[in-house]
Order: sequence, then structure tokens, then C-alpha cells
Amino acid sequence: MTSPGPLRPASRYGSAQHPEKRGLGLGSKAIVLVFAAMFVVLVFYSVQYFQSREKVNASLSYVTHDITSDSSIRVWVDVTRNHLDQDAYCIVQAFDYSKAEVGRREFPVPAGGEEAMRVAVDIPTSARAVAGGAYGCSGAVPAYLDMDNPQYAESS
Repeated sequence: MTSPGPLRPASRYGSAQHPEKRGLGLGSKAIVLVFAAMFVVLVFYSVQYFQSREKVNASLSYVTHDITSDSSIRVWVDVTRNHLDQDAYCIVQAFDYSKAEVGRREFPVPAGGEEAMRVAVDIPTSARAVAGGAYGCSGAVPAYLDMDNPQYAESS
């Protein structure tokens, strides 16, 4: 019979006789816990994000603009709504040559009407505007936008 060779010291290489007794070390457990916590946080914020996206019941796309004076610009935008039975409001912007915002206007979109509509919005500006833009829409209409104002009924 041949001998199995020199024995390896268990203190240096670990015991090969009882591999089932080896487990994750404290450092490995901490890493697993950190990744698990990060995964839970990621899932939580993803759910929050998609729930907030569903609350937006209107979307806005820029069409064109017309510079009416040195202190105002008219911007045309297309408003498309998911839920016609809910109020919404949208924001349009005016920009100067350096792409700085020189004006902004919020306008309400009352419930009812058509799913898609084109709206012209006059924006007062603090400097000469050269371009307009569409910022976005929300379903949470601020209290200062009076939906019963006839001015808004005409523009939508």
C-alpha cells in the first residue's frame, strides 16, 4: 500500500475532514445583508416611481412658438390626456439665446373635452425670448389655478 502523502496542517489550510462545518464568515454575511437591503430599497422606490407616473393624467408636447413682443411669446402645445374626467395643469416655458428660462406659465386643463387638443399660451417674459418649450403636466392642480375662470375655458 502507498501512503496518501504528507498531511496538510489544518491550522494553515483548514480541515478537509468536515467541509459541512464551514460557513459564511462575518464579512460575507454583512455584504449579503447590505445587498439585500439595497434590493429592498430599490424595489420600494421603483414602486413609488411607477405609482407617481400613473397619477399624471396629461402629457404635453411642444408644437411651435411666435414672438409677440420683447416681453412676451406665444407657445402652442399639444395636450394629450389619459383621463378626461380629471382636471390637470401644464407648464410651458420661454427661453433666451443662452437657453436660460426667461418666462414660465402654468395653465389648467379642465376635465371634459377631447383627449387631444392644441393650446396657445401667452407667456410674459423678463427678457426677449427666442424659443418656447413644454415642461410637463400634473394631475395635482394647485389651488391658485381657478378651474372655473372663463379665461381658461376659452384656451382649452
